[in-house]
Amino acid sequence: MEKHRLDGVVSLPKGVFQPYSGVPASLLFFTKTDRTDFVWFYDMTGEEWGRDGAHASTLADVVSRWQKRDSSERKRTPADQSFCVPVADIVANGYELTPHRYRHEHEMKKLARDGVWRLGDIAEVIAGKVRTSSADNDVDATGAGNERRVLRPALLDVSLPDVEDLPVTARTADSGSTLREGDVVGRDLATARHWTVLPRHYEGVQAGQGLLVVRPVQGEVPAEYLAAYLSSPQAERNFPRYNVIPRIRPKELADLLVPACDGTFAEIRAAMTRLTEGVDEAAKIHDNLRRSKTAIFEPGGSGERRSRLEQAGELSSLVAQNLRRQGEPYRLFQDSYPYPIARAVRRFKHSSSPAEKHEAALLCVESLILSLGIVSLSLSAQRGWDALAEVQAWATGVRQGGVSLGHWVGVIRATGTFARESGDEAAGLAEATATKKGGKGLMADLGSLVTLRNKIRHGAGPRTRAEIERSLEKLEELTFRALTGSSFLAKMSLVHTSKLRWLPNAGKYEVAGLALMGDHPDFEPAVFETGRPLADDRLYLFTRQGEMIPLWPFCVLGDCPTCLTPEVYYPDRLTGTTALLKSLDRGHELESEEVFEDLKRWTTPASAD
Repeated sequence: MEKHRLDGVVSLPKGVFQPYSGVPASLLFFTKTDRTDFVWFYDMTGEEWGRDGAHASTLADVVSRWQKRDSSERKRTPADQSFCVPVADIVANGYELTPHRYRHEHEMKKLARDGVWRLGDIAEVIAGKVRTSSADNDVDATGAGNERRVLRPALLDVSLPDVEDLPVTARTADSGSTLREGDVVGRDLATARHWTVLPRHYEGVQAGQGLLVVRPVQGEVPAEYLAAYLSSPQAERNFPRYNVIPRIRPKELADLLVPACDGTFAEIRAAMTRLTEGVDEAAKIHDNLRRSKTAIFEPGGSGERRSRLEQAGELSSLVAQNLRRQGEPYRLFQDSYPYPIARAVRRFKHSSSPAEKHEAALLCVESLILSLGIVSLSLSAQRGWDALAEVQAWATGVRQGGVSLGHWVGVIRATGTFARESGDEAAGLAEATATKKGGKGLMADLGSLVTLRNKIRHGAGPRTRAEIERSLEKLEELTFRALTGSSFLAKMSLVHTSKLRWLPNAGKYEVAGLALMGDHPDFEPAVFETGRPLADDRLYLFTRQGEMIPLWPFCVLGDCPTCLTPEVYYPDRLTGTTALLKSLDRGHELESEEVFEDLKRWTTPASAD
């Protein structure tokens, strides 16, 4: 197809070569010149083809449409009997030349546009077949492999049993009922239905009779997403039902419509992982509370029982208070984000009038963009990515009188993009800045926020109360989305080092400092060990991957000469022999010769004297 032109493929009806052969056949039309751009398909597989010959009307239609393959046929869709497919799609499908493949893709895209997927199109639905009987109870389970273990429907509960606890069958393993890692398994009863994603150690276990297995097509939809939907009340209402105890057949379950979700496979899976993490933590809290409640009545005197009751009540009260706080939409940002962002969010939440709230929202936007920009610059400096055009544009701005928010957003975008292309997580920045389906995502929100903020700051902002309220509604929606899209910031820690001590017995350094996380100005003490020395009086970013990223000279902690409290500063511009720093919290200014020297070296092109 790369060297010659494949003009068309006509899929012939079944039995066209009977009685000599029943193998499906197609006619391929080639021109021994040029390369292929489009391939025309005509599907005759649904035709009844007798031994007496072809249907003249069908053949006439084939000829008629063949002559229009370079014109009107290009406008037809795979839902029609004849249609054209770009060669790029054929290559992407492994040079598949059956019209059904492209008709299936067309139907999938149509369903996705309608906001649903058909389960049978994104997963294979299998019914477990392995029977167990009383004779199996006599089988010696010692050393039995997974291929002899059977997962019965009755054993499927909220949590999976250990593989070693599964019953053993005396029968030969059924390859059609062999389970795999990532299979979603469920029961076929209307009551107590549970859907679970199988872990790796379940590989090879046999699916017992009555067990339903949903095997997602690789790369289509994450198993975790399917399990969550199948376990939901929405899915429950749509399951096939037969009287009191339904027996769901695989074919019927395959027709179940699953709500579609925008995003790539990796994005959906990552979001489901975060959701599962929260659900698991909530389950642990619930278990702890339940144990503390039952512990009240364990053996002991009445005084001891009263003490256990008080402890259980205190624990429950603390959990309830914390959950109420976490129920507030912005609480996560205030408690878990780096101090500059958390303080800005706090100010926004405590603003009373719409005008105050509007201004606080703008400050929140600026603080978020600056914080993300500082992380991006620090990563670029550490990774040696400072030659990126956007980073150089930022450096030029610092040298020549100031940096706009647009410069900062450019640095964030460029660093995230280069990190993804390099296969570097970049402390979570790479994933956070990836463009979502439809051009959505964090970078799109930041771009919209900068446009809106600049419009307001340059005199075109709202004036009346009604205008302020409308502007605030849009501003808050974008800001909340951008804060949520920056959740990787909550998985790292901003630390200011104050003292370094060598531990000869451990062969490591002990670092004492302050953790600048959350909205409280009294920073929490932080003590940790590290294998390499860190500079005193410096800010570092400790990532979930165990990296320690120095933020100097892009971010410093200093005493504000205006409000006489510690504030986090970033460099705005170089002036003469000093660097003019601005605080992220209040915009207060501070001059630093030390930052000037290091920043000048970093921002000066290598060719300059």
